[in-house]
Amino acid sequence: MNTWSLYREIREQLLGQLESLSVEQTEMKVPLCPQWRVVDVVSHLCGLNADLVGGMRVGLGAEENTARQVADRSGDTLAQVAAEWRGYDDRIEELYAEITGIGAALVADLVMHVHDVQHALGLEIDREGPGVAEAAARYVDVLKTRVAERLGVEIEINLIDGEPATDGSADVRLDATSYDFLRSIGTRRSRGQIEALDWTGDPTAVLDGAWQVYGDFPTTDVPV
Repeated sequence: MNTWSLYREIREQLLGQLESLSVEQTEMKVPLCPQWRVVDVVSHLCGLNADLVGGMRVGLGAEENTARQVADRSGDTLAQVAAEWRGYDDRIEELYAEITGIGAALVADLVMHVHDVQHALGLEIDREGPGVAEAAARYVDVLKTRVAERLGVEIEINLIDGEPATDGSADVRLDATSYDFLRSIGTRRSRGQIEALDWTGDPTAVLDGAWQVYGDFPTTDVPV
């Protein structure tokens, strides 16, 4: 399955879960996206598409842009935001072919937020569903680049449910499932939870200087 088909499949599974919710349920806060409601998460995902179609290529995930994506749709219902999101499909499909890496980035962000919403609503977490391995693999590349650029060392991430990492020469190594790595690198787990993963070597410098792709570590353990 290509990344565009995968993105649409994951989106429709998410919207299929959400479109039957009451208005009150769409207004529920998402604890792992502080201050956002369920509908706000969908607004952000829609807004990424809108910004891409509008020509934005840098800073799509910057805090000021994600805040604007949500604020621009603050008065819309989930149904309205979902319709807008689907309305960008033709152009986004073209951009998948035009912009290197955009497909993997959008899938990774979508999968991260699917888990956030499932957690908020008390739904079963789709730990092995479509896109989880792909999203984790994308963030492996992000982390390796950050560690090399910021710390001048090499990190090896072995996703134990995927293709094994066999080099063994890195300064620090982490063995984890795709799901556990994805939740950890998205700072959806506390620092203590991340330190308790299966590390070889001391991860302190990595966690201090390169790990936090999205905000601060939660101050308490997260049960998902």
